[in-house]
Amino acid sequence: MAKPDYYDVSDCDTHEKGAPKFCKKSEPGEGAERSCAYDGARVVLMPITDVIHLVHGPIACAGNSWDNRGARSSGSQLYRRGFTTEMLENDVVFGGEKKLYKAILELAERYAGEAKAMFVYATCVTAMTGDDVEAVCAAARKKVAIPLIPVNTPGFIGDKNIGNRLAGEVLFKHVIGTAEPPVLGDFSINLIGEYNIAGDLWGMLPLFERLGIQVLSCFSGDARFEELRYAHRAKLNVIICSKSLTNLAKKMQKNYGMPYLEESFYGMTDTAKALRDIARELDDAVGGLEKRTMQDRVEKLLEEEEATCRERLAPYRARLEGKRSVLFTGGVKTWSMVNALRELGVEILAAGTQNSTLEDFYRMKALMHRDARIIEDTSSAGLLQVMYDKMPDLIVAGGKTKFLALKTKTPFLDINHGRSHPYAGYEGMVTFAKQLDLTVNNPIWPVLNAPAPWEKSEEELADAVAKAAGHARACLAEDLKDSKVKASAKNATVNPQKNSPPLGATLAYLGIDQMLALLHGAQGCSTFIRLQLSRHFKEPVALNSTAMSEDTAIFGGWENLKKGLKKVIEKFHPEVVGVMTSGLTETMGDDVRSAIVHFRQENPEFDGVPIVWSSTPDYCGSLQEGYAAAVEAIVKEVPEPGETIPSQVTILPGAHLTPADVEEVREICEAFGLDPIIVPDIANALDGHIDETVSPLSTGGVSMARIREAGRSCATVFIGDSLSRAAEALTENCGAPSYGFTSITGLAEVDRFMETLSAISGRPIPEKFRRWRSRLMDAMVDSHYQFGLKKVTVALEGDNLKTLVNFLAGMGCEIQAAIAATRVRGLDALPAREIFVGDLEDLETAAKGSDLVVANSNGRQAAAKLGIKAHLRAGLPVFDRLGAHQKMWVGYRGTMNLLFETANLFQANAAEGQKLAHN
Repeated sequence: MAKPDYYDVSDCDTHEKGAPKFCKKSEPGEGAERSCAYDGARVVLMPITDVIHLVHGPIACAGNSWDNRGARSSGSQLYRRGFTTEMLENDVVFGGEKKLYKAILELAERYAGEAKAMFVYATCVTAMTGDDVEAVCAAARKKVAIPLIPVNTPGFIGDKNIGNRLAGEVLFKHVIGTAEPPVLGDFSINLIGEYNIAGDLWGMLPLFERLGIQVLSCFSGDARFEELRYAHRAKLNVIICSKSLTNLAKKMQKNYGMPYLEESFYGMTDTAKALRDIARELDDAVGGLEKRTMQDRVEKLLEEEEATCRERLAPYRARLEGKRSVLFTGGVKTWSMVNALRELGVEILAAGTQNSTLEDFYRMKALMHRDARIIEDTSSAGLLQVMYDKMPDLIVAGGKTKFLALKTKTPFLDINHGRSHPYAGYEGMVTFAKQLDLTVNNPIWPVLNAPAPWEKSEEELADAVAKAAGHARACLAEDLKDSKVKASAKNATVNPQKNSPPLGATLAYLGIDQMLALLHGAQGCSTFIRLQLSRHFKEPVALNSTAMSEDTAIFGGWENLKKGLKKVIEKFHPEVVGVMTSGLTETMGDDVRSAIVHFRQENPEFDGVPIVWSSTPDYCGSLQEGYAAAVEAIVKEVPEPGETIPSQVTILPGAHLTPADVEEVREICEAFGLDPIIVPDIANALDGHIDETVSPLSTGGVSMARIREAGRSCATVFIGDSLSRAAEALTENCGAPSYGFTSITGLAEVDRFMETLSAISGRPIPEKFRRWRSRLMDAMVDSHYQFGLKKVTVALEGDNLKTLVNFLAGMGCEIQAAIAATRVRGLDALPAREIFVGDLEDLETAAKGSDLVVANSNGRQAAAKLGIKAHLRAGLPVFDRLGAHQKMWVGYRGTMNLLFETANLFQANAAEGQKLAHN
């Protein structure tokens, strides 16, 4: 039996390797690569924006596919809603025609005025059960005022290409020629097979408008139903996707005498050719052979556009030239993308197609270098083999290939319906070049393709461990006098991002079990510290004050300090008291060390209660400096040297780490068979828990007995440059070597941490971390598109600033400004356009034009003032979000958490595709 004309049988007569087989049925085991006729029909019809697309079938057809294509609309969003009769078991047994009939009436009434028509799709199950979609539509037409159009394209009748062409038949039979245009210009065209993916149509329309060409109808991107009805009055059909609707163009030529062209608007060469061809045909149709009205307009436009486009492409071409690619796509992009890539200096190593005409295939082949390979096996296995054989710098293909390609750690650009950016026309060509550049030159690729720790040589591992071992000395050797980071010159700080050093010391003391912190200063200082820490951690804070008064401020605060020590020991029975000074007592010149000596002499009964003292004047540094001073005081005072315990390590976590971070560090160490003593340990002190008995002291932290044992550890590991001095002091007093890390967030940073722990423990990196590393790499390739060239401003304490700036820059962000709370070592090396010490008022200026602000909750004022909706809360305090203390951003798993949280912020605040358009 002869096949219908829409099969275009001539396309079936080739046996050339790699050529598309239009009439070839999918082989069992390979069908998922080619999709089905139902999918092909919805590709063509569902971009029609102001109609209801009702799928008659079980949940699979609509439930798995609705609103999953990138077709954009400048008007109605009705086409994005998923409508289905959702056939259930009883409907299959007894028939679904009544349900379909009722669904049509129900939806027509519910969307009256909004829906201009309804397309009703048959699917595999309803076709098999014999539901007559055409008869149901005919019956329902008597009850509804809008056109009802049956679409008989059950998936089993063929592949996606058959569905495309059947949709063309539906449009020709039921829609085209049913109305007349309100206005008809001399130079009117239809675009066929242009689906406005990511707004492609909107890159073409400005060119037509400048030329005076009227786009009468577009099949079917950003289309209104009414516009399609009068498509028969155009002078010319321009086919953009030749595979999908050539049959429609041929029928319109036969019935309406309308000529057609097959063109592409991808790349400069093909855009110019398309405009010249269209101009020639329109001039012939309107003015005859003598007049060149439209052709003259086109030449003038091309002269302007091409010069501008080349100039804008130049910087991208410079970075892309010589890159090698694999191309796998369909339709007109099969050959037009070859041209576009060549215009950017990109070499094509291999190319293939599934959904193209033979003409498309041969045009692609003619444009390729003779050494380029035609992909014969287009299955997943075949494509993977090509990727491994050719080792390209990038892969340009459709979304179905995307995650396969990314698994090979190769840059990938989606050019099919899943993309977010328009590539048509001259503006689209610049966007295409920019997106290629962002993808190929994203900084994640060298990191991802570097050897994993277990793949490195012994020399490479030894070098990494040696750097960690010398980290403290290298940090302390940096002379801050040589830093070019500008300190604030303002006489009035506005919206401080600093917290006081005594607050940092309090945070450190809270990480010691049964400790009570005692602030030597006025009682207001301790009140503010307790409030700030409670707002952040949602926990009570064990902090008391010496309650300095006017008299003691004048005559000295020794007695207040001694009375305060005696009272807290007698009343609360702490195992240790942590004393820190304030701006008041430091300005007075109180000799805290001598006061504590006198207290010991006067109260020998309290000799068993250690007292740790740290100098933390409010005018020297910020939270980070106060925390570091307290940690240094603890490790100088408490650990006792002795015989080394081989598997024991001391961990000094930075002030920027959350309780969840610290807990993750502990679990990582334990996985290497190490026994970590964490000083201070806020993991179980400030993690948010309810004890059976509530204590006025800090609970859950590291015990004093364990801190004493820290003197016998085989190594000290510190996280955060601010703890370099504390680590060196512990090494000097107890002899164990120290290993330091600016950050343990980021793939390379965590690798170094793992390598060091492996060297300390003498054990290989556990398998579970290999798995987490693999997951992190997958997360990086999946989400790097969200980060490329995003502008970010970060305002944080030094250690946190260095961690997050390096992480974000490593994902491809442009760090517009890095604003430090204080001037610390290591800031000069940050990859930021501007680095300075400032407050959150400075953030309001520095963050202008940023896509993301990273700051504590107090940064919300700046973000709101600038209209920046993406604000990543980090640092302290975070009081307008719950769970800040449970955020975990260290290690492979924590880096992945941070990656997704940031990417989701970018994604949630991205503009909808239609807002990018000409409307």
